[in-house]
Amino acid sequence: MIRPIIPSDLENLHSPDPFYTRVLSLYQSYGTGYDFVAFWAQENNGETAALISRFEDKFSLFLTKRADLDEVAAFLRFQGAGAVMFDSRFHLAISAKNAISGYVLRYDGDNYISDIEIYEPDFSAVYELLLTCESEIFRVPPKLSFLSDVTHRKNRGKCAAIGTAVDGILASSVMTVSETEYAAIIGAVATRPDYRKRGLSRELVRTLASRIRGEGRAVYVFSASEGNTRFYRNSGFEIAAAFTEYFFI
Repeated sequence: MIRPIIPSDLENLHSPDPFYTRVLSLYQSYGTGYDFVAFWAQENNGETAALISRFEDKFSLFLTKRADLDEVAAFLRFQGAGAVMFDSRFHLAISAKNAISGYVLRYDGDNYISDIEIYEPDFSAVYELLLTCESEIFRVPPKLSFLSDVTHRKNRGKCAAIGTAVDGILASSVMTVSETEYAAIIGAVATRPDYRKRGLSRELVRTLASRIRGEGRAVYVFSASEGNTRFYRNSGFEIAAAFTEYFFI
């Protein structure tokens, strides 16, 4: 049975799992008081079998071995999901227009202290930096939506950014895109084209991952390309899981 989520569905799990982190971080950021987010739990024999979150038309799944995958697939079709991300160990019998797969990597490196100057950049500057990196596989959302979301999450301790400047310009930055008391997910790693091949992204990724791991939390990143996976493995990460993302529109 899939029903609206209640706090105990999340609180009883206490997991550093990266897929659980995505759902819990969104829930702790927004709760249930907004139209563009929603949360559900699948209950099986009185136990939580799956968690489902929606941000606009994008869904995230935390699935367990107890999950009824056919019911989850039917639920996603009924909800008109535009996209859904989940652990590749599970198979959803649902037709998608497109799909990508990749790895979830966990930081296992040592405590790293960078020699470069690092500061907390303004999110507007981060957005302008991201625009310089936009491509067919990396789309930047509208500015107002981006700033509203990341500012809201930051105010609740669920998002943070660090960066480094060259010639007074934000040259490279990295963010946490999901955070809980158990784990954090790093994303939005970007360096301006003119400042690439200087190792700036690696310095920032290692610094931020080390800080979070030093707090006793797991640190993850999602990678959908061979090049990015190689970059993260060279930065102290190891493959921990795999993910699949379906696109329906």
